[in-house]
Amino acid sequence: MIALSGRMGGKGGNARMSASFATILARPRLDGGPQLTPLAAALGAELRGLDLGSGVTSEAATTVLEALHRYGVVVVRDQRLTPQEQLDFMERLGPVKKSSYSRANSFCVPGYPDMMVISNIVEDGRNIGLMDAGAMWHADGTHMAHPDMYTALYALEVPQRAGESLGDTLFTSTAEAYDALPDALKKRVAGRSAIHSFAHHIEKKRRLGDLRRPPLTDAQKAELPDVEHPIVAVHPVTGRKNLFVTEGHTARIAGLPPAESDELLEELWAHIRRPEFIYRHSWRVGDLLIWDNRATQHLAIFDYGDLPRKMHRVETLGPVPA
Repeated sequence: MIALSGRMGGKGGNARMSASFATILARPRLDGGPQLTPLAAALGAELRGLDLGSGVTSEAATTVLEALHRYGVVVVRDQRLTPQEQLDFMERLGPVKKSSYSRANSFCVPGYPDMMVISNIVEDGRNIGLMDAGAMWHADGTHMAHPDMYTALYALEVPQRAGESLGDTLFTSTAEAYDALPDALKKRVAGRSAIHSFAHHIEKKRRLGDLRRPPLTDAQKAELPDVEHPIVAVHPVTGRKNLFVTEGHTARIAGLPPAESDELLEELWAHIRRPEFIYRHSWRVGDLLIWDNRATQHLAIFDYGDLPRKMHRVETLGPVPA
């Protein structure tokens, strides 16, 4: 079990919290175990007292899962993990995801096809990792029939300028966002579904001027066909409803004319981005950041130019959203 300490705070945070979230926080727990400190009002917590490199017990995995289901985003700082140790940890949380399309395979950690390098570093004339991951608000893998459940990103190199870390990651609680949605808007989206598309994601980035990725080939498009998911999805563990549409991968709302679909999506995305739902993570070397893709979305901040940044990412698959 987890002992709760500290007060909620952080950039973009305030004192509000939905009744359902407060009930989750009030669950009984014992003192003396790992310490869990909330980082913002809507989501995010730091978990202290775990050394994941010394071996992952079932108790440690349960502790992390419990924290994830309360807070959506959990950071375990000061870790020293080999690729195998990070992979072993994630295998405790669920079935590990394979690379989702052929081009991404070139960015896997050597010897670890289930682990992606996220980096802007160039060696011998080629990028060693995926350099543009997270450029739009998204949850990982929504363009797949079985979207990601959990993602773990481990910081090996963090860019700094004048003693301050750069390359922060923003997270928003899609569960809190749904709870705060006006009743009229809840009625508009109830029972509706949306089309998620990796091809749309790449095309949208290029339309916005981000040309770091080439257009998908026909073969790559065939690897990743469009999928349809409910706009309001129920978390498979907590039972909370959350908004399951993202700026990065949602192409349109099924059954609506294009203009009406675009207008409704923009309204939902603006709501999801509201400051009271957001936690901003400032990275340190040794951070292992784990998030629940069925309760959050995230956005990478590209403010570090050519300063080196390197991380290892592992994801687990979840059930079909419902």
